[in-house]
Amino acid sequence: MTVRAGIVKGHQSGEQYAAQAMLRWFAIGASVWLLAGMATMIFANGLRFEQYVFLTQDAPVAAFLIGFLSLLKGQAGNPGSPPEIRNWQIGVAIVAVMAIAWAGHHWLMSGYSLSRDEALARMSAAALAHGQLAMPIPPEWRAYADAMSPDFLNPMGGDRYWISLYLPGSAAIEALVSQFADPAVTQPLLLGLGLLMLWDVSRNLFPDRPDIRTVVMLLAFSSCQLLFTAMTAYAMTAHFALNMVWLALFIRERTCTHGAALLVGFFALSLHKVQFHVLFAGPILATLLWRRRWALSALYAVSYAIFLIVWMKLYPLLLVDRLDLSITAGAAKGVSLSPRLASLQPLLYLTRFFAWNNALLVPLALIGMKGAWRSLRQDAKGRRALLFIGLTGGCAIGMLLTVHQGLGWGYRYLHGYIGPFCLLAGLGWNKLYPSPASLRPIWLAVMVSMATVAAQGVMVARFVTPYARLHAHAAALPVDILLLDPRGGVFAQDIVRVPPNMVHRPIFMDLSKLDKQRVDTLCRKYRIGIIDRTDYRAAGILADDSRPDARHIARIRAYLDLTGCARRALPSGTGSQASL
Repeated sequence: MTVRAGIVKGHQSGEQYAAQAMLRWFAIGASVWLLAGMATMIFANGLRFEQYVFLTQDAPVAAFLIGFLSLLKGQAGNPGSPPEIRNWQIGVAIVAVMAIAWAGHHWLMSGYSLSRDEALARMSAAALAHGQLAMPIPPEWRAYADAMSPDFLNPMGGDRYWISLYLPGSAAIEALVSQFADPAVTQPLLLGLGLLMLWDVSRNLFPDRPDIRTVVMLLAFSSCQLLFTAMTAYAMTAHFALNMVWLALFIRERTCTHGAALLVGFFALSLHKVQFHVLFAGPILATLLWRRRWALSALYAVSYAIFLIVWMKLYPLLLVDRLDLSITAGAAKGVSLSPRLASLQPLLYLTRFFAWNNALLVPLALIGMKGAWRSLRQDAKGRRALLFIGLTGGCAIGMLLTVHQGLGWGYRYLHGYIGPFCLLAGLGWNKLYPSPASLRPIWLAVMVSMATVAAQGVMVARFVTPYARLHAHAAALPVDILLLDPRGGVFAQDIVRVPPNMVHRPIFMDLSKLDKQRVDTLCRKYRIGIIDRTDYRAAGILADDSRPDARHIARIRAYLDLTGCARRALPSGTGSQASL
């Protein structure tokens, strides 16, 4: 038996040879995909934000990973049994990753919630922690409520409450944790739970292959996306965790665990938007029909139908009743996925997903997906084979629905599928090496991931720090109202937010949402400051002049200059700044 081209040559099955060929060809296919993504910029009218991060963050890392995969062909997984990873070792690794994620929020991200999604999550969690279903708007500020808060608010709140458009599950978890600890530890705890459940599932699916279980966990531990997203307030870490809890319960095939899986599913639907858990669980539940588990299929179908009614219809009615609100036709705005399908960008976002994970995650998972179908043909009634088909279906749907995400470290709409990707990669390793083999290729890929973690950590810090520094300086200014002119700064409008500890001065307001009458009222009563593109440039925030409401803002700004109402809040300065 000889080693060539990164594989073990010798007595091979056709399936093993096909898997090895697929791994060799992946680097070529990924290179073509990367070049195609770059080619879309040639004919673009300007440079959108997602294209900018593709060129400056994703393409360089993806090219580096592709180069590594091209060189990996000389590193084989030689036959032999690697040392079995112990439960305590997994526990230590999970605690270490959790600690890094928590420290990273405060150190790397300056303790700042960058996006409007995160700001809304923090606001909702603070309200729930105080026993309120929504954040009440102080009566004296109701005329300015829309200018004081980020977008993605439920119109049911009117001028009385700030209500997030998103469901409350993730915020409820943070509210609970905040009663005992730093709210920022919520996502690291959820990451640890998800990793623990992934380990449990891998032990169930690969009981006789400790090397495969190690592969699964190393791919998860070395995921930059899992790590950096756990430093934020995004609900995606909760999706990863509860999906893994649900899967661990579902595969045990006991009455009590199916009941527990239903309870977890009920809560998982409430985390953010219902479609994320539905698209994960749906393909797996569909395999019950293939297995002729009619009663169990009906139980899940009826239960999930009830759950969807609860969160999509009854929960809004609960808000209406408890908060004495008016029912509005716009209450379900943003729930549907279909309007976003026009923003599909697989060339950009699949590259981003590849670049923010272990270099071997996607190629091994693709081998596992192909192997799952072959296994199904050989054992059409096998429970394990059908489960992998369900995981394949969910991951495939996720890769097809690569809609615009805005901000996010990695492609966060695939975050809930990272566990299934790792499990499918374990199956892919099994197809490459039907017998236990050395983990040298995996360890090399982990070492490469450590390098990309460092590089991407710098990218994250360089992007977040200017916003955090500007917000901290602005919040300490001796003014009552701080008007924010969002022109000239990418995501500048997201600096406006309602603090978790309620309204305090200076109050940030988005100038684009004000008119002359309201500006006049503010000028008569309060000390007014303003921050604009000069401050963004000094802070190092990326420039962006693509706002469709620029004319309206210019008129309001000219009126402020004419009246002399607002003064510059921050001293002017210079700084380097890229432009879209």
